[in-house]
Amino acid sequence: MNKQKAQRLVEAELEQIKDKYNPIDCVVITEQTIEKNWGWVFFYQSKAYIETGDFREMLSGNAPIIVNRMTGELSYTGTAYDVEHYINEYEAALALNSK
Repeated sequence: MNKQKAQRLVEAELEQIKDKYNPIDCVVITEQTIEKNWGWVFFYQSKAYIETGDFREMLSGNAPIIVNRMTGELSYTGTAYDVEHYINEYEAALALNSK
């Protein structure tokens, strides 16, 4: 899988989880994407905030999404810790599963 296909998976996920009563269009912030040998970590934000910079349009609690390069599996991270914490957890889980 390449980065573009992985990003499309994330975009489809964001569209699928959109609140039908208060739909917010979201976009992937491509310049913040982290690439690892196992896949990518994608960050996203509301399209309105990206376009206007208006903090009232900003999402909060939008955890980055990991996409596994080999399986296409999506995994949400969290927001309580720095993203590196969640990357380390994901890598530890991959190491356990490979044994």
